[in-house]
Amino acid sequence: MKHKLIAASLALSAVFAAEAEAQVFTPTFLSHVPSNDFGAYVSDWGGGLGVEGIWRRQSRGGSNVGLHAGYVDSGDGSLTVGLDMRNPVVLAGAPIGLAFTVGGQAVVGDATYIGGQVGFTAGQALPVPGMTITPYIHPRLAIANGFVDDDSPGENDFNIDVLADVGLDLDFASGVSLRLGANLGDGANWGLGVAFRR
Repeated sequence: MKHKLIAASLALSAVFAAEAEAQVFTPTFLSHVPSNDFGAYVSDWGGGLGVEGIWRRQSRGGSNVGLHAGYVDSGDGSLTVGLDMRNPVVLAGAPIGLAFTVGGQAVVGDATYIGGQVGFTAGQALPVPGMTITPYIHPRLAIANGFVDDDSPGENDFNIDVLADVGLDLDFASGVSLRLGANLGDGANWGLGVAFRR
């Protein structure tokens, strides 16, 4: 019964994500598998390109903390900075891997946006000769605020959205990972990157 509830929640989140507006968030590239790595990522963001560096570190308890920063082409250009955390969730007999996620991101430029998100990422690591393939889905609830100026009524309101990314990690035995992500709602449509595991 637990498996059916989890699957239904994930599917429902993905459906609602089609109406989401994610003007703050770049793709998360966050499967359920904790790792120590650093990498560079490119994404389609608001009609332009975004470039970010992401560093993640695994703690003794299995949790992961990540820091990311970069540049997005939003008109005159903006800087991004963010923090994320994932913690594995162990359910006896679960057919897929799960992790609880929480994070925040800010975009600083002509207009400043700040947001936070909480959700679950679910997927399955599939070992094949020389590599591991991990498809996953990352539904989450997000809240975001745009701080523009006091003369723009309604622009400083918080918006709550349901977001979801689907992703694919290709982890090679050499320690190099290729990461692909696609947004199921509005916002960044796609992202890709390379990470180096330690």
